[in-house]
Amino acid sequence: MDMLRKPFGNTVDYDKKKQMEIDWYEKGDAEKKGFVARILHWKIFYSPGRNSFNYIFPKIQMKEMLESELKYAKAGKLLIAPCGSGDDYKYVQSFSDNIYGMDLSPAAIRSCPEEMKAREGDILSSGYPENYFDVIVSPLFFHHLIKIGFEPFLDEFIRILKPGGKLVILEPSLWYPLNLVTRPLKKLFNPYGEVEDEGPFHPGHMIRKLKEAGFKNIKMQGASFSHCSFYVPLARFVNFVTRPILKIWPIDYFAWMVLFAAEKGGG
Repeated sequence: MDMLRKPFGNTVDYDKKKQMEIDWYEKGDAEKKGFVARILHWKIFYSPGRNSFNYIFPKIQMKEMLESELKYAKAGKLLIAPCGSGDDYKYVQSFSDNIYGMDLSPAAIRSCPEEMKAREGDILSSGYPENYFDVIVSPLFFHHLIKIGFEPFLDEFIRILKPGGKLVILEPSLWYPLNLVTRPLKKLFNPYGEVEDEGPFHPGHMIRKLKEAGFKNIKMQGASFSHCSFYVPLARFVNFVTRPILKIWPIDYFAWMVLFAAEKGGG
C-alpha cells in the first residue's frame, strides 16, 4: 500500500474496508438483514419499489446540477466513481460520448451497461493518467468513508481531472431531521440493509475537504427532502413542496440528500 493510501487516521484497515464493501454487494437481500430487520422490511414499513423511487428525484437534481456546471455542453470524458452496477449511467449519458466507470465489485461491473467503459478497481489505484477526465460524478460514495477519510479519494479525483474539470458529489446529510429516528434504528436493526459503518455526515465537512484538496468554485444544494422509506404519494408531495427551497441556505443543510459541485483550478 503506497503512501497515498495511509492517511486514514488509523481507524480502519483499508483492505478490510474494501472487502466489506465487496461482500455487501455480493450478499443477497436476506443476508443483509437480521430477523428483526426482515420484520421491518414488511411492505408496511419498506419496499424495494419505494426505496428505488425515492432515489430518482435526487439523481435528477444531480443531472440538473451537472447540466448547469457544463452549461449544457458535452464533456470529452466522464467518469462515474464508484459506478456500482451502472444505475447512474442513464442520468449522465447525455453529457459525454465517452463514459467510464470504476468499482471494487466484480459483480457490479458485470451488470454495467455495455456502453460504459467500466472496469473493476480501487479508486486509489485507478491507473488513469493525470488530467484525463473532464467530469467525475461520485454518487453516494463518501458516506461509506467516514472512518477512512475523504482526503486520499479527493486527491485522486483532482489528479485525474483536467484543469477546469468538474466534480459532482451526491451524499446524505447528517442534519436531516428524520435521522433522529432512522439512525438509532440502523444501529439496532439495520432495517435498510446498509453497510455497517456507512452513515450521513455534516455537509460542511465535505466543503472543507474539497477546499483542502484544492478544488475551486465549490457549490452545495439540497437534492431531496424525501426519504427512501416514504410511500410514493408522500414522496411526490414532499418533492413538489420542497423543490423551490433546495438551493436556499441554510435550509439545504437539512435535506435528506445534498449535492456538491467543485472545479479543478487552472482551466
